[in-house]
Amino acid sequence: MPEIARLTGCTDWIDLDFVERQRTPERAMKLGIQLQLAGLSLRNTVPVLEEWGVERSPKAIHDWVQKADLQPTEGRSPNHVALD
Repeated sequence: MPEIARLTGCTDWIDLDFVERQRTPERAMKLGIQLQLAGLSLRNTVPVLEEWGVERSPKAIHDWVQKADLQPTEGRSPNHVALD
């Protein structure tokens, strides 16, 4: 499973230059992006971040992925998001 490979190793490949306000710790943002790209649903990513003390909406997590320019381009349509 290539998605699982995204959960291992460092997260230096995730560029957070788009961040304007530091409301969320970088490690939590990178984890949220990493989980989303690995295939975890937005709704299921929220409780993981809550365990870190970070409360963000599924939309906020999706926005991180989009702004980091990491939205998947293969498989599903990259311009459509399924919120569960």
